Amino acid sequence: MLKAIAIALALSGGLAAADTLAARPAPQPGAQVAAPQAFQSQSSKSQPAAGQTFAGTCSATATVDSRVEPAWVSQSYAGDGCDAPALPKPVDGYTASRAQVLAGMAAQKTYIAQANIYQSCIADFVTARREKKPINGALNLIETHRLAVSQADQQKAAAQVQIAIRTFNEAGSEDCK
Repeated sequence: MLKAIAIALALSGGLAAADTLAARPAPQPGAQVAAPQAFQSQSSKSQPAAGQTFAGTCSATATVDSRVEPAWVSQSYAGDGCDAPALPKPVDGYTASRAQVLAGMAAQKTYIAQANIYQSCIADFVTARREKKPINGALNLIETHRLAVSQADQQKAAAQVQIAIRTFNEAGSEDCK
């Protein structure tokens, strides 16, 4: 049985290769010949098209994953009524004043509280939905992903504030100037 499968695969591979190895007639005089396709490296193929959000971010100094999740992740799904809060804007500690860094810290605390409410909303929706009827795999997967993204965003917001505080301290506080 395995021998028959191997022979069939070899024959189908041979037929596919025959098309690429087949002799083609030479072009007629005066005919336009198509230019060969230019070689593309693997790195040039990995560049995202405009508007795509999952571009690779490789940096030796990156401390926060700054890629944006698609919009559908933060929107209400399946009528759950749960909308994710927006991440607070990062504060540049090198140029920010003390008040701006404190405002960034307050925004992060507010965001964490709102994200916890959002996560509770999703958990309550899933629990209520389970009581009515079984949850299909897609709904479970999407809601689980939304929870994971929210938790990752909480960590991202905390890391952004820590970076702002560290860079603010590196630049020297305005009290010492």
